[in-house]
Amino acid sequence: MLLTIQSNQVEQIIPDASSAKSAKKLAKFEAWNNISGSVDQWIWGEIQGSSIYQSAIFLPELKCECSCPSFKRPCKHALALLFVYTEYQDKFIVQSDEQNIPDRVQKWRDKKTKTLEKKENKIDKPVDEEARLKRQLAREKKMDAGIDALQTWLNDVLTIGLARLRQQQHEKFRDIKSRLVDAQVTGLVSYLDEFSSVLYQTNWQMASSFWLAKLQTAVQLWQNRQHLKPELYEEVKQLFGINLPADMWDSIPVHKLNLYALGQVTHELVNTRGRYRRQWLWDSQNLRDYLILDFEIPPHSSFGLTLPYQKQLDLNAKFYPVVSQQRLRLEDNLMSFTDLSLKLVAPNGFKNFDQAFTQYANGLKQYPLQLVRFFWLEQLRLVKLGKTIYLVDQDQKMCEIEIKQFVELWFLVGAESFSAGLEWDGLKLKLISIWQGGHFECL
Repeated sequence: MLLTIQSNQVEQIIPDASSAKSAKKLAKFEAWNNISGSVDQWIWGEIQGSSIYQSAIFLPELKCECSCPSFKRPCKHALALLFVYTEYQDKFIVQSDEQNIPDRVQKWRDKKTKTLEKKENKIDKPVDEEARLKRQLAREKKMDAGIDALQTWLNDVLTIGLARLRQQQHEKFRDIKSRLVDAQVTGLVSYLDEFSSVLYQTNWQMASSFWLAKLQTAVQLWQNRQHLKPELYEEVKQLFGINLPADMWDSIPVHKLNLYALGQVTHELVNTRGRYRRQWLWDSQNLRDYLILDFEIPPHSSFGLTLPYQKQLDLNAKFYPVVSQQRLRLEDNLMSFTDLSLKLVAPNGFKNFDQAFTQYANGLKQYPLQLVRFFWLEQLRLVKLGKTIYLVDQDQKMCEIEIKQFVELWFLVGAESFSAGLEWDGLKLKLISIWQGGHFECL
């Protein structure tokens, strides 16, 4: 099975506006001949230009090749082939016989295989554990100073009160965020941004108290980190912005998971040029969520590939060594998954809101800083009362949801029941995707 590519992923690798314009003129299915694919995630095709040009793309990396003389990479032909693929993926039949792969494409495949093998066989220098420990202690000392400053700031907020904080917001938040960045505690800056943004919302008293409590809990966990279980300590470190060393992944076991890809949400990075994306996966058997978190900070990085929706997927993955066991990293360059579903069967999910929120509460017992979780619920209905929109579960219990496109959604589902993917951050329930009959929609 070939990987699914979204049009917005193609947009990310376009070198300039003229290339995009030229590529879209060539992105007509009938203009391409001999289109096909291979089990190792290559696709290719031919198009008539001043001569016949052959283009190929290695999907896991969106690496483009073409026989045209253009110096641009990707060229307009390869971009056009990608645009065609995003709309007509089912027309790219995987060739099981290697003899049917064109010679030029085979050369590109061989070159890529050699590069991957060279990377795998690269002998890494042994890690200097003493030096790493020294760097870690030096950073933690710097972080301690930032956390102490945050504790002083939180005490000050409690003294002046939330109402007065709303008046002094810009000055008060700017200073402490700067201190945390200097102390390399950048992960908590996002908490402060959420805190500052809710101060002007309708329910600002409850929402700001929520974030105030999360920040105070983060401070206490860090100050008592010597007493935390290793998995919880690792979770806190990653929240604060300490990344897992690359060499540690070698010792983490690979797990085979049977999951559905059921939604994704993209957000702008705060005070940074870039975005991050949450792609939600669902374990239909054990009724739990998994998360792939991708960052796009041009020109340094781009989003990973989007897994195909509305299918069961057999994935090889590694879990981050943290207590929540929510976030995972796919292995083998995403080439290891296969489509197990011949029929479009909707996944199993929770029967009501009580089951979903009970799971969230149990997660908080393990990790009190837990924020966003994903739930898949069955047999929901959509209701609008006044200006408020609700979802109604099978027990006739209602939960207010956050959604902007109510009219469009109503045209999709009407008064009939549907299954849905929902995000819950402890304050708001957000509708992410719906599945009704044979139709799936990521909102």
